[in-house]
Parts: sequence; structure tokens; C-alpha cells
Amino acid sequence: MIAENMRKEKAKNLRYKRPIATDMNLSSIREALWEMEETCGDIEWFESDEENLIAAMDGDEDEAYEFKMAFIDLATELERFQSDLEEEYVADCFDDLLPAMNATYFDGFLGFDTYEGDYFGISPFEYKHAQKEAEKRVCRLTKKELLEACGQCLKVVVQFLAVKYRYDCLEASFRILKDEHMQILKLFKAIEEQYEKANEESHGFKFEYCAEVYELDKMLDRVPQEYWIQ
Repeated sequence: MIAENMRKEKAKNLRYKRPIATDMNLSSIREALWEMEETCGDIEWFESDEENLIAAMDGDEDEAYEFKMAFIDLATELERFQSDLEEEYVADCFDDLLPAMNATYFDGFLGFDTYEGDYFGISPFEYKHAQKEAEKRVCRLTKKELLEACGQCLKVVVQFLAVKYRYDCLEASFRILKDEHMQILKLFKAIEEQYEKANEESHGFKFEYCAEVYELDKMLDRVPQEYWIQ
């Protein structure tokens, strides 16, 4: 037990040896991109459904068009960004390069705990030690390699900040499409599809007691009363 606690404490004290910038590291960037792509996936069906998109924007056709174009541009940029993350020096150097440059302005540094197998915050007084450890690894590169690494990694930082800005600008619209209003629009779309099934099974609704008609009635019961009034 004592030996175990010693290993745990030693790993904690050596976290500074593998630092990363808290808010600008490959793991956090990928996580943010996955969230953005998930949001884009949630609203992707609007691309081919102009009527529902306009409805979601309270009938404003110009706003709907602008959003659609901005969304397409964002989705394209996210796809391009993913491939840029596979650049050789990005994978090898990105997480070391920012600490090596003492880039504490990304909310400080995290350090890897070999005992816990994860990253945790380190104290500001450890930043200088963390910088030197990252610097050792970065300085193994030749001058030419270092220039290439800096170019690729700087590109990632600029791209991430740009794509995050675009996403944040669209966030209000995303919320509209992801909240209850979007669920209602999805319900309407499902009702349209179910109507076709019910119509076919009941031969033009000649027969009332059919499974598909029953399912359609259940869907219609879920439509809020105010939509029937409108």
C-alpha cells in the first residue's frame, strides 16, 4: 500500500514532463470538432427541405438561405480541417510546441499523470519546468523540420479559431433547430411518411382499423394543440 501511494505521488509530481495547453491541444480540438459535426449532422436533413428550414426561421426566406449557405461552408471547412489534423508534424509536435513556446494564454497547461493515465492541471510554478521538457522534445528537430512543424501547427490554431468563430455565430440558429421546434418539424416529416403508409394499407383510408392508420393517429395525437389552431 505504501509503495502504491509512492508511485501515485511520484506520477503526480512528474505531470509537468508531458504538458499540453489546456484549451488548445489535439484532444480538445478533436472533441470540439466532433461536437460541431454532431450538431451539423442533427440539422443536415434541412438542406433538402427548404420549407421546413424557412419555417424554423419564422418564415424569413433570406435568413434561411444565409443560414443554409453558412452551414454548407462550415460543414465543408470541418471536413477539410479533419484532414489537416493528419499532417505529419501536427500529430508529432502540436501538443509539445505550444508548451515549448510557453503559450500559457490557452488557460495554462495540463500534465499527463502516468499513474492515472490521464491529463490533470498543474500549478503555475511548474509551467517553467513543463516548458523546458516540451522544449527538449521540439528541439530534436532540425531547423528545416522545425519550420515545417511550426507552419503546420500554426495553421491548425488559426483554422480552429476560425471554425469555432463560425460555429459560435451560427449557434443561435443551431439552438432553434435542435430545440423543441426541431422535434416538432421532425414529427411533421414523420407524419407525412406515415400518412403514405397508412393511405396505402387502408386503400385510401377506406378501412379504419389498420396498423399503419393506428400509428398515424398516435403521431397526430403528439402534435401540440396550438399547431392545430394555426
